[in-house]
Amino acid sequence: MIQVFEITLLFLGSVIGAGFATGAEIITFFGRLNLPVWCIAIIVSLTMFGIIALEITLYYPKTNPRELIIVSQKKNLFNQASDFCSILIYFILFTAMTAGVTAISNSTLTIISLILSIVIVFFGFEKLSKLNILLVLIIIILIISTALPWISVSNLANKNTITWVHIPKGVFSAFLYAGLNCFMFPELIKAVGKKHTKKTLISAAILTALILMILVGLILTTIRNAQTTMATIPLLAAAPNIITIIIILLAILTSQYTALFAISQRCQNQQTPNVKKNRPLIKMIGICTIAYAISFCGFNKIINFAYPLIGAFTCFFLIFSWLRSQLQHETLR
Repeated sequence: MIQVFEITLLFLGSVIGAGFATGAEIITFFGRLNLPVWCIAIIVSLTMFGIIALEITLYYPKTNPRELIIVSQKKNLFNQASDFCSILIYFILFTAMTAGVTAISNSTLTIISLILSIVIVFFGFEKLSKLNILLVLIIIILIISTALPWISVSNLANKNTITWVHIPKGVFSAFLYAGLNCFMFPELIKAVGKKHTKKTLISAAILTALILMILVGLILTTIRNAQTTMATIPLLAAAPNIITIIIILLAILTSQYTALFAISQRCQNQQTPNVKKNRPLIKMIGICTIAYAISFCGFNKIINFAYPLIGAFTCFFLIFSWLRSQLQHETLR
């Protein structure tokens, strides 16, 4: 059970970015569905479970010798293109998180967050997961404490809808949200799959979905009753205090180092055996420098342009990957 909880916190660390923690992301993608808060919470929960379960199926480490042979033979143009697109998407997400720090604080804090991300990723997955457990627990506790003044039976049972006109409406925007989060899990699944069974990961996915449902419900209930749905950062407008700012900064940091870890892992897949040991550090410093420069384009510009494109692309990519895996299974028969 402890292992399931630790993996759950890793998954949550990937999902709970600044957009999620402030409610802006959920309202943006689901606000135009005109549904009650807890209906949206259930939809988000089921969506995230579906994403993680599908990606466990696709990315859990292969153990069948014949599967390993097929995978090793598939080092073709598709794999190279897949790695390149993945790195590009992780980089966009990383840049957006970097811009988010600048948007709510200053460039000095942005540089500090980038240095922390490099240090965390450089020291390896084990230390990253331990730190992630602490940070995600703090974020969850702070979100609950922020929502406490708005928690009552009448507020929680309120069936009023929450709306915010922003980007594509209806079910399509929900698919974009699913796609946006697709790329946050593969490298984590590959890493934890080396030590844990697929059943353990599925259990963690279920627990992740349940916790997300509760958090989404509490965040949206707070925003709705504080009437801050039109604010750029809804939760901060509902609770303008240092606790909310800490929530946002910690949420950005967890997303930052998760994205940088994914970039690092993908880059390692491309390197040759004679690569020097210090090369990954140099790459990470270079990535952070470029991300820092691009982040001055502005957080809103980056997410409004890039996030829907990422969502649409990754939905297509996952469907294609699933079909490809089915063909591989047919080959094994």
